Amino acid sequence: MKSRKFYLVLISLLVLSLLLTSFSVYAQQIYKWKIPTGSATGTYYPAISGICMTLGLYTDDIYATASVGGGGASNARKVGTGEAAFSLTTSNIAYYATRGEKMFTESYPDIRAWGTLHKLYVDFLVKTDSNIKNFADLKGKKVAIGEPGSGDAVAAEDVLKAAGLFDLVIKVQVGDPQNMDLLKLGQVDAIIHHTSSPNPNFYAFSTTTPIRALDIPQDVIDQLVDLGYFAAGVIKAGTYEGHDQDANVVVLPVLLIVNADIPEEIVYEMTQVTWTHFDEVMEVAPYLKKDVDLKNILRGISIPLHPGAYQYFKEEGYEIPDRLKP
Repeated sequence: MKSRKFYLVLISLLVLSLLLTSFSVYAQQIYKWKIPTGSATGTYYPAISGICMTLGLYTDDIYATASVGGGGASNARKVGTGEAAFSLTTSNIAYYATRGEKMFTESYPDIRAWGTLHKLYVDFLVKTDSNIKNFADLKGKKVAIGEPGSGDAVAAEDVLKAAGLFDLVIKVQVGDPQNMDLLKLGQVDAIIHHTSSPNPNFYAFSTTTPIRALDIPQDVIDQLVDLGYFAAGVIKAGTYEGHDQDANVVVLPVLLIVNADIPEEIVYEMTQVTWTHFDEVMEVAPYLKKDVDLKNILRGISIPLHPGAYQYFKEEGYEIPDRLKP
């Protein structure tokens, strides 16, 4: 009799255990996200594609896909409102978004950081045979500054204002690849792009339409660096067909941003997987190999870290400035 009761209790416990396990699996939340990037030919799309692929391979609860989007400012708005879980934007745009400054008519205080990726070189490109020889020659010319709200448009405004040219150029609000077509046809005189260097699409374009980057005057570079978001950079000679001399420019660090309401354990998992398997991310976005230093992925961040990211970097021994702590 005792033996029978024992087995009945044992069977009951096993059934209960199976039910609890099934309930736990059933109750596990699955995160399915569509992640906005930039144009299909820009640098954001392959970077986010690589991260989404890696999260899909090494997590059981995150399924994310990259989608073409409006770029930096648009991405910040979507992450800030919770329409998107995470994305990319530049350090300056993240700063402006959280404070409701510049192009933002309202603030988005729920944007957090979880690392940096590459640097974007701010290029003002003209045809090699253009009569625009220096930056001041842009006065009165048609400049394709990017789509409204895009990272290109924001960078163009910063640089042109620092040079005293923002109100003196004819601004054409188109981005790539349309801007390349317009430049080739002579319908614009210059285009701006903030991108990796070299950008493979611009290099391919330069093989049929040689281009060169304009040298930004040092006093303008100094003004931009003083803002706290830019750094000095150089577009090396030979980067594009027709670009025969080094050009001094500015660069912007790219931030990984995430909505503050994403659970801490999920952002910890995202951060851990992304940086542990970053070699696989770089297989999808090879240009990252040149610019990303895993020892310095907190450098250039202008907003606080998400608690989940903070926990990961703390465990890994990163030195975290007070201004980045949640």
